[in-house]
Amino acid sequence: MFRSRKSSLLSLLLAVILLVSLLPMASVAGAAPLAQGESYTVQKDDSLWNIAEKYLGNGAAYPAIVDATNKKAAEDATFATIVNASIIQPGWKLWIPSAEEAAAFMGTYKAYNEAPMLAELVAKGELPPVEERLPDEPLVIDVVEEIGQYGGTLRRGFLGPSDHNNYTRVVYDALVRFSPDGSEVIPHIAKGWESNDDFTVWKVFLRPGMKWSDGEPFTADDIMFWYNDILLNEDLTPSTPVWMQNEDGSVAKVEKLDDYTVQWTFGQPNTAFLLELANKDGADKSINNLAFVPAHYMKQFHPSYVDAAELDARVKEAGFDTWVELFAVKAMPHLNADRPSTAAWVPDNSTVSDPVFTIKRNPYYFAVDPAGNQLPYIDEVRFTFFADKEALNLAAVAGELDLQARHINMINYPVLVENQDKGGYRVITWPTFGGSDAVLMFNQTYQNNPAIGELLRNRDFRIALSYAIDREAIKELAFLGLGEARQGVPAPNHPYYPGDEWAYKYTEHDPDKANELLDSIGLTQKDADGFRTLPNGEPLDIEINVVPAFANWLDVGQLVVEHWADVGIKAHVEVRERALAFQMRDTNDLMVEIWNEDTTGFPFSGQPKMDPRSDPALTFGPLYRQWYRTNGAEGIEPPPEVKKLVEIIDEAKVSGRERQIELAQELFKVWVDNLWEIGTVGLTPMIQGVVVANKNLRNVPETAGNDWPLRTPGDTRPEQYFFKQ
Repeated sequence: MFRSRKSSLLSLLLAVILLVSLLPMASVAGAAPLAQGESYTVQKDDSLWNIAEKYLGNGAAYPAIVDATNKKAAEDATFATIVNASIIQPGWKLWIPSAEEAAAFMGTYKAYNEAPMLAELVAKGELPPVEERLPDEPLVIDVVEEIGQYGGTLRRGFLGPSDHNNYTRVVYDALVRFSPDGSEVIPHIAKGWESNDDFTVWKVFLRPGMKWSDGEPFTADDIMFWYNDILLNEDLTPSTPVWMQNEDGSVAKVEKLDDYTVQWTFGQPNTAFLLELANKDGADKSINNLAFVPAHYMKQFHPSYVDAAELDARVKEAGFDTWVELFAVKAMPHLNADRPSTAAWVPDNSTVSDPVFTIKRNPYYFAVDPAGNQLPYIDEVRFTFFADKEALNLAAVAGELDLQARHINMINYPVLVENQDKGGYRVITWPTFGGSDAVLMFNQTYQNNPAIGELLRNRDFRIALSYAIDREAIKELAFLGLGEARQGVPAPNHPYYPGDEWAYKYTEHDPDKANELLDSIGLTQKDADGFRTLPNGEPLDIEINVVPAFANWLDVGQLVVEHWADVGIKAHVEVRERALAFQMRDTNDLMVEIWNEDTTGFPFSGQPKMDPRSDPALTFGPLYRQWYRTNGAEGIEPPPEVKKLVEIIDEAKVSGRERQIELAQELFKVWVDNLWEIGTVGLTPMIQGVVVANKNLRNVPETAGNDWPLRTPGDTRPEQYFFKQ
């Protein structure tokens, strides 16, 4: 079973120490070969817990070894200095105190600390002691710089209800998480996991004693409710999400082994299981992106547990037409402030529909820092509504936001740097993993105008338009000269990188070649203004959808319109609010849209943009997705080259690491060769990578993995951010 030292040793950190302090001395003195106090050299596979158990008779007494060793180190440099008890190395010299010394230390040792605001509630009898609120094995979260201080409000900006993933990124509330650099999956709510040899069976281990924000126990029943009553309910889940499907289309089996162990069983190896689990956090306000819910709370909105008349009354009272609509809203904390959560902060009588959305510290949060302080350090996070991105950027320049990368326009970087002293903030950059920071996705199932739809499906048409784009001009005018011209593939240092040939394919600016290709496909007729017409003589005008959210995509779109005009292709940019654009995407009404390609590092989990089944995703082929969802009953059957993408992705999900790398490289070669998505410029901090941080906000890393699957900044552990006083 995988148990990182944070989840198996220091997760045990402090949780049972209070109990140890209450034990009689004899229980610590037990069997103690080094009971008089002697040095010890760390061996391979040692942990402080095991050393304490062997020599002091109880693993929970390991803080006494930490204290004794650090005192020795202050006098003798041959002894190790233990900064984080989860990290010890073979060869380190430790000091094992005598049993009497260990017992004396543990008798005065305080296992946990808590925020003053919570301590006051405990003193008033309004909240249980912190030791009772934490699980038996709390998660121990390392700090970036130093142990923090409690208090303060973290100010962020958001753009209204459609900006709900702003919340999702801050709390990153999943069973497991990606590490801060994005290189691995690590424990979070789940303390560990194990799989069988062929990866068909996965056991997930929860934290005994963990609680929801309302104090109710978090157990395997909360996962089983998701499985039995959401996933297997055809009203709530009409089609099984890809990650929970077996090869034959049947649903993978989930079963409760005990109160804190849940087992997933697949009909085939599933090496991408943990990657999927790391993104099941309610993202996109979708119940399809859940893997657990508070069963004790959600049962009141489910027909399997509530009388039909009573449920109908609740539906009508809430203004919905069906119980499914009601349930979908009640299941999301940021849409329903009453819904218990396991996140570090929970909604405080507000939602993303309010002009000020506030989330406050969860008194039952299951994590502590290495010193035993219950996290989070910061009291609350306050999201303030801004009517548009420009107003939000002005607030950032003025120092009115404490941590903001989302919606910060990279073009404002010079202004932000110039004003950072005056505004009381600093500017950090977190470049993305790769991909392209502004891509044009062509709808392969567009039907509103059949002649235009035919062109969008023409590979030579797309290649011609790629050659027509002057990416160097875009880089200078829209990206401050940063980055490089490239297609939507991973960065060169990523194992999935398919090679320079594919990263730069079709990216050279060659109007002559573009004109040649356009002529070859029959676009030779032109109107009075010199624009090419459709083969049937009708006007040709390509609409480029832009959502003015995360970057200056409008500038990119307008430059592309100019470049395409140079080869006789008329186009225009249509700016739409996010919710409307997403609706039109789903109804197959978009021709081309600009977004960023931010899933190249994770093509086999979550909702990668190169998988036609992903939802949400870009407007690659909404009717292809419908075809897959309905097993061919509806939608449009994809051509062989699109089916090839699905075959590669499905094989990768059941393959070992080496084969996955081979398949990923093959995937991106197919992706670029067909050019359903045209890349412009990438490897920049344009997309949520220009970070404005209050100068007093500490434990914010200078470098971090920055990508949507990582839920940045959630992967940097905002729980351990604090305001230096």
